[in-house]
Amino acid sequence: MPDQPSPIELLHLESDPQLRAAFPVMQALRPQLPDPEVFIQRVRRQAKQGYRLLGAWRGGQVLALAGYRELENLIHGRFIYVDDLVADPQQRSQGLGGQLLDELARIGSQLGCQRLVLDTALANSLAQRFYFRQGLLFTGLHFSRPLPTPTLRPEED
Repeated sequence: MPDQPSPIELLHLESDPQLRAAFPVMQALRPQLPDPEVFIQRVRRQAKQGYRLLGAWRGGQVLALAGYRELENLIHGRFIYVDDLVADPQQRSQGLGGQLLDELARIGSQLGCQRLVLDTALANSLAQRFYFRQGLLFTGLHFSRPLPTPTLRPEED
């Protein structure tokens, strides 16, 4: 009988070594990230805003990631916002994204959130089909525009 693969563990990434291990997976979704150190800096900065990174791990290897935060606004009340959802390209179509979304829904319910919300590109039809299969519904359009870069001021003490 062949060896069974070790089970998937869903764990939050907290340490710099864990984040470094996750960088190649996240870079598949966010190719503009130039290196692991910039990724770690951004995760740490976003963590101050409530961002957390949940990983699907097997045998010490990161296979998929979900970056999320708990938010509240007038349209949704309290909700879990999924910033990032990505699987290693070699690990796609194995149910990892569904496992991560299910865990985020469980976490959100425990926190008293009413919804799980995410955005995806209009041209990303594969992701849209996946989200529909996961029970997410298309409820609106997300609009954005770039803002002018402000003149930098010296840091205040």
